[in-house]
Amino acid sequence: MELKEMDDRDFIVEVARRIIPVRSISPASGGTGESERARVIKDILGELGYQNASVYSTEDEKGIERVSLILKVGNLEKTLWLVSHTDTVPEGDLKLWTKNPFEITVEGNKIYGRGTSDDGQAIFLSLLLLKHLKPEELKYNLGLAFVADEEVGSKYGIQYLLEQNIFKNDDLIYVPDSGTEDGMDIEVAEKSILWLQFTINGKQYHASMPQNAINANRDGMEFMLRIDRMLHRKYIAKDEIFNYPYSTFEPTKHLKNVDNINTIPGREVFYMDCRVLPQYDLDNIIDDINMEIAEFEQSHKSKVIMEFVQREQAPHPTSPQSEAVKLLMDALAKRGGTPRVVGIGGGTCAAFFRRKGMNAVVWCTTMPDVAHQADEYCIIDHILSDRETIELMIY
Repeated sequence: MELKEMDDRDFIVEVARRIIPVRSISPASGGTGESERARVIKDILGELGYQNASVYSTEDEKGIERVSLILKVGNLEKTLWLVSHTDTVPEGDLKLWTKNPFEITVEGNKIYGRGTSDDGQAIFLSLLLLKHLKPEELKYNLGLAFVADEEVGSKYGIQYLLEQNIFKNDDLIYVPDSGTEDGMDIEVAEKSILWLQFTINGKQYHASMPQNAINANRDGMEFMLRIDRMLHRKYIAKDEIFNYPYSTFEPTKHLKNVDNINTIPGREVFYMDCRVLPQYDLDNIIDDINMEIAEFEQSHKSKVIMEFVQREQAPHPTSPQSEAVKLLMDALAKRGGTPRVVGIGGGTCAAFFRRKGMNAVVWCTTMPDVAHQADEYCIIDHILSDRETIELMIY
């Protein structure tokens, strides 16, 4: 059966069946990028009757092709954009999964698989809108952006696309990449993002002779705890617009050191994920960490190097009075709920639009605690209801 002739639920499942098995993991996370998934999506667009999707391709620092797709339907003054990202995080520990992460499993109203929620749900929604689209009835052009590289900074995705002058300042930008189960949260603000790598350099030696070593493991743990305590003690402001109202400073990844128990490691690499309220300047936080490094090195023999993995100062929030917010609020009110304007700690493509002065909104109906988790899933009914909401805005 052709895609356009399928029942909507069968359509969503079929699209998921074709997209989710295509591993679309960033090279920075050990993958090969999004080009193959972009090809599959372009094929589906063609099957729906849209052969004119534009391919935007660039190479990353490893020489790997990073591909995004743009489709715009209509010749009206303004465009309503849905921006979804095609990359996913890795599956993580397979022992935590009860399903195959790269094959969909359908159980009732749920579709399981890596990337079904983040951000497959937005891709399924975009394609479902095309299945039913009535171009002659549009009051805005419908723009669909399927973008690369969102999970590790968006340099080769939305940042690259914004340099191509695809989007206009008065366009309506919606990013279906975060939301709540009732679908009433309208995200207009995000925290700043600071990802840090700390390398602690000591001296490797046999574990039975610690007097000849500088134990980078012990010093690294002590240093990270000092940084953690300092940041949590100093940056204590609260902003209730965010669903976690404080800045967060979390030690996360730790690279492997030595292979054997009886060697004192001479090098440790730790990472920290900081999500900072927009009122704080990241430069001030960095200055405080550098001061802590200097004080630490005065009392320890090991040396600390700090490097930036990601550094994004939060832009000004989208105005709650903007056309994009008001249009969505009116549509959500017709669903029978009470829309809420909120901020989030996670970073999305919306931040890059806001930095350019465009009023981007992050919204969708979704399960909030399944992205990046084992047994990730999306709910079919959420996609169906969001399609109805978007159609209230575009017609």
